[in-house]
Amino acid sequence: MSEWDRQQEARKYEGWAFTFCKAGFLVVIFQKHSLLALSGLSLLFYVMAIRKGCRDFRCWAKPPWVVIWWGMVFLAQLWRLFRG
Repeated sequence: MSEWDRQQEARKYEGWAFTFCKAGFLVVIFQKHSLLALSGLSLLFYVMAIRKGCRDFRCWAKPPWVVIWWGMVFLAQLWRLFRG
C-alpha cells in the first residue's frame, strides 16, 4: 500500500470520526431531545440542499427517500414529545 493510499484511508476514518464527533456534540447539547433536533436539522438542510439544486447526496438513502425518512423520524419524535 502506497503512502497516498494510507493517507486516503486515514482521511476516510477521520471523516467518520468527525461525523460521530459532531453527532456526539449535538447529543451533549440537546440531551434527551437529540433525535428530535438531529432529525429536524437533517430534514431542514436536505430540503434546503434540494431547493438549491443539489442532487448528489452522500447519505445511504437518496432523494426523496432521505427527506421522507428524516421527516418521518422528526414527526414521530414531535408526536412522542407532545402526546403527554
